[in-house]
Amino acid sequence: MSQYKINRVTASKSYSNVKPDWLSSKPLFIDNYPWYQSGNKQNTQIKLCANQDVLFIQVVADDQYSFAKQTELNHMLVCEDSCVEFFFSPSGKLGSSYVNLEVNCCGTMHIAYGSNRNNRQYINKDIANSIQCKTSISSLEKKETNEDKRWTVDISLPFSAIEQLTGEKINTTRWFANFYRCGGRIDPQYAAWQNIPTAAPDFHRPECFGELIFI
Repeated sequence: MSQYKINRVTASKSYSNVKPDWLSSKPLFIDNYPWYQSGNKQNTQIKLCANQDVLFIQVVADDQYSFAKQTELNHMLVCEDSCVEFFFSPSGKLGSSYVNLEVNCCGTMHIAYGSNRNNRQYINKDIANSIQCKTSISSLEKKETNEDKRWTVDISLPFSAIEQLTGEKINTTRWFANFYRCGGRIDPQYAAWQNIPTAAPDFHRPECFGELIFI
């Protein structure tokens, strides 16, 4: 099991004013391809840091074929757009109920919570509105172009939003999680931070999560 350490940043009453020092943060890489068949293995890196109220997430995804069609919160097909997904158990217990946060290259999110892939509880709009999401792509939809190289997403995820969704207090020292890259119409890849030993693509495997440590 891999481990990633989440550095703390200076607290602020308004997390919109917090600017994480991403240059000094170490990345983790979504570089396992358990279901690889063909095509380019494009680089995807994630950086995380936090203060007492918010988890800050930066996604940098090389992408020669950036595509996004979905524009509605919690649309089931966000995962078919050029997409990065963050699955995490905020209880600090491996294999426990988990949140899936999926975001396409234009910033449309799908967020839900539950113990398995079925009967998941979707985040409502009021809670979702407390989550800040900024992308390098200004449009709500995106078609592939010859100029595509990479896209970035920065997310500010309040811990209070997680607690409202799950109905439970988060663990403030340790989570278990995995990160995934998927989607796009051309050369789609199914990649993961932590390897998943299944015959077919299956991201709903909390027993395969790695460890996130808040330091």
